[in-house]
Amino acid sequence: MIWIATATMSYRESLHEIEEVFDAQLVQSAKALLVLSQHELYEQLAFDAASPDEVRQRVHDTVLDTSHDYEQNVAFQLWINNTKLAARSASAPDVPMSGVASGFSNREIYGATWRVYAIADPEKPLTVHVGERIDARHELAVSISAQFLAAVALALPFLAALIWFGVGRALKPLRDIAHETTLRGVDRLDPINTAQVPQEALPLVDALNKLFMRVKSSVENERRFTADAAHELRTPLAAIKTQAQVALYSVQAPEHQQALRQVVAGVDRATHLVEQLLTLARLDPESPKTKQLTLQETDMCAVIQGVVADLAPQAMANSVDLGVGEQCSGKVKGNAELIAVLARNLVLNAIRYTPPGGTVDVTVADNPDGIKLSVADSGPGIPPEDRDKVFQRFYRRLSTNTVPGSGLGLSIVQRIAEIHGATIKLGEAGLGGLQVDVLFKKAG
Repeated sequence: MIWIATATMSYRESLHEIEEVFDAQLVQSAKALLVLSQHELYEQLAFDAASPDEVRQRVHDTVLDTSHDYEQNVAFQLWINNTKLAARSASAPDVPMSGVASGFSNREIYGATWRVYAIADPEKPLTVHVGERIDARHELAVSISAQFLAAVALALPFLAALIWFGVGRALKPLRDIAHETTLRGVDRLDPINTAQVPQEALPLVDALNKLFMRVKSSVENERRFTADAAHELRTPLAAIKTQAQVALYSVQAPEHQQALRQVVAGVDRATHLVEQLLTLARLDPESPKTKQLTLQETDMCAVIQGVVADLAPQAMANSVDLGVGEQCSGKVKGNAELIAVLARNLVLNAIRYTPPGGTVDVTVADNPDGIKLSVADSGPGIPPEDRDKVFQRFYRRLSTNTVPGSGLGLSIVQRIAEIHGATIKLGEAGLGGLQVDVLFKKAG
């Protein structure tokens, strides 16, 4: 459609330009005739030096001796005093062709429309009329324009074929990539080879390769997580089964009650492990829920005080002194629910690993770098060489196996900190045990 519209506009423009050229030729012819005739013709006619027929033939032979396919059918008249027709071409009518003294005009003569240019000699009473029939002019203009359009129309199929071939050849690597991707299995996530990929398609292929790498990493994490979870769940489930069998075959009431208590404890451990696994899965970087999390201004003190109040009964049951620092202030940009999960895991770990009669202090402090949450205890602490390892999933130090846990608490804390852009630091507490500092960004 664009090609047709362009060709139509070009055709009309060519017709207009050819008409302008024809008009210019009329002007040139009229001026040439005026120059040639104003001296010789006027004097010969004035003094009867030659007959009008001789002069007419002389001028005609001088001006119109041409022979070409694009020759215009130009007619001319020479008038003296606008009353005496001194000379004219054979194709010119015997009546004045122009109705104006000077300039262009269109005039109907003997049933035909003429395009005429008139020019007068300012010093002598001589006027030249040069004109041509509009139908002949139009026929010649259409012929010239049609030849131009014919060349364009002939070139179009060849150009279309060349474009078809060129684009097809250029897109062949993309078709090969599409074919290769279609034949891939679900477990084949290696990058696509970009050696033969066109420069224009490299951003698309690079984006696909990055997607493959993310999917591969996610799949590997899921497999590793599933294997670790299955391994960790196998132990409490086996213990529950063993205690249930003991309760089933025990004949004495104390032994029977003890076995049932162990079953309940095993169920609690398995429940806690499943809850931690679900929390960790919900915080996966590729999870839609994680991506849709909104961080807003959150009162850190209110969240921490609520967590400490919930865990106070457990601290009392373990004979641990749990408290929040009096100087508590600060607002962060975060998710209150996730910050509560982070604080709960830190405080719960501190309570579990602090021996009876010990202390757990929780503080929230506003400093120039941000809002710092600190959980310090008087427990055994963590040696410096193990502090990086404790963030790994299911990692537990051998000396802590007597304390119930899943080895996922600090992994959850680390993931929540990453979501909030916070940093975690493990160190020695003034109470003699472990101190965990989490530095959050201030709100606003």
